[in-house]
Amino acid sequence: MHRAHPNAPSTDAPSPGPYRRPVVVLAVVVFALLVALVAVVTVMFARGAATATVPSEADPPGCLPAEIRVTTDPALADVVDAVAADLAAAGAACPPVTITVEPSRATAASLAAGDAPTFDLWIPDSAMWPAWAAAQAERTETPSAGLLVGPTVATSPVVFATTAETAATLGDAPGFATVAGGEVATVMADPGADASSAAALLGLQVVLGGDARAFTALALALDTAATSSASEALAAAGAATSPTLAVTTEHALRAADSSLTAVLPADVTPVVRATVVTPEDANDQAMTAVEQFAGAMVSSPELLAAHGWRGPDGEAFDSATTDVDTAADPAGGANEAEALRTWQMLTAPSRMLSLNDVSGSMREPVTADMRRIDLFEQAAVRAINSLSDDSSLATWVFSSRRIGGQDWQEIDPFGPLGDAAHKERVIETANGLDRLVGGGTGLYDSVLAAVTYMRETYEPDRVNLVLLNTDGLNEDDQGLDLPELLVELEKLRDPSRPVAVIAIGYGPDTDQAALEQIAAATDGAAYQALEPTDIGTVLVDAVTQRGCRPNCG
Repeated sequence: MHRAHPNAPSTDAPSPGPYRRPVVVLAVVVFALLVALVAVVTVMFARGAATATVPSEADPPGCLPAEIRVTTDPALADVVDAVAADLAAAGAACPPVTITVEPSRATAASLAAGDAPTFDLWIPDSAMWPAWAAAQAERTETPSAGLLVGPTVATSPVVFATTAETAATLGDAPGFATVAGGEVATVMADPGADASSAAALLGLQVVLGGDARAFTALALALDTAATSSASEALAAAGAATSPTLAVTTEHALRAADSSLTAVLPADVTPVVRATVVTPEDANDQAMTAVEQFAGAMVSSPELLAAHGWRGPDGEAFDSATTDVDTAADPAGGANEAEALRTWQMLTAPSRMLSLNDVSGSMREPVTADMRRIDLFEQAAVRAINSLSDDSSLATWVFSSRRIGGQDWQEIDPFGPLGDAAHKERVIETANGLDRLVGGGTGLYDSVLAAVTYMRETYEPDRVNLVLLNTDGLNEDDQGLDLPELLVELEKLRDPSRPVAVIAIGYGPDTDQAALEQIAAATDGAAYQALEPTDIGTVLVDAVTQRGCRPNCG
């Protein structure tokens, strides 16, 4: 048996993608799952491998028919080692099993980047990871190896870990409704690094019924803690001076050898499922060997229990634990992957270019004492204050031929809102837009210039977007028309480096149909504020709803 360690064994996966965040402290948390992923991974093994032959516990293990390379998550490494050792004991001439221990997130990231699989069998700690890898590759149009997702070989329910005193204080077992309602402090690892947290988000979605807007607003307001792993979250819950729950898995709690008590959620019990994954192009001999290895795992309940895992049926270890229902929606892994993607979008810092219409029509009165530009100025300040300090903001304005034949003008270059001087400047600009008003609406050329600039200066660790604010329709007859603009935007489109236009039309004179086409061409969204009182609400909504657009409900 050969074992390689490209990464130090750890039960904590690294952050998914460029946006690493520490453990999230939830005072009030809600989650809504967006549209389930389509055509992400194959649910069953080809060639009948999903119904792997499970050897009887009474039968001695036999040699595998071929050498296989197994990549396993650290959380399952001891189980995989033991199974491989049993198979090797069948005879000195048995083909070897080469074991690589690597966090599931690292394997998934490699596959999503288009790297060829270096395994015949991959055992991630959750079915979320192969779904995430396939969806990420599809989203970025990266050619990647096909994956066949086979049966579950081990499970672990998501639990609330807390002190015995807190458990007694809470009385009736808490549920995800307790967490969502902020009835007790809650810590959980970053969903992008911990499969149990992504599964927990689905639990919250179930009990809250899909309120994406509320979740987005609350997620952006979340505080953070100094912890960055499941084990540190458990330590934080144990050291808390007030009642605190740590969201984790039963397996992680047992592996940490913690004194905390595991409490099964009373309303919804998400289950993390370790599954077997093979390359789609695996040959028949390798597939047979994989079937035999997977069968040896699921036929060893005592071995799984000894390492803190349950079998596929979720049966309890002993009288001190409770059976869990492991009946799963076949799209469960894909749903968790979509939850992860949404969370990343919500928590990633923005890089937003605010493109503001200052044509003469912005002086039109909307109330007895307020013009369109006055209402927009007030709303713009609110929107700026809704962004996190790690977001970056630039301000452009546009009207017809502001600088020679150019319709657009940069007022504030990009800078972090955490820089007090920059934030003060952009707020001053927002409050003083009325001084810049004049001319016609040079819309189309300005949109193209803004998107082109964002493409040329793209920052991959941020959500790059253009926030377009206008009250009219294009009036520049010397520039692009709408079909020409849409053609140019299509040329600039790159799913792996997205730059969305979030367009807001103010008042009845807006060419809303054009804004919708512009937004669609950039995978963005279009909003409309018909009444004066809508402007503030719509602008803040557009800024904060980037995680669920265009289906925020």
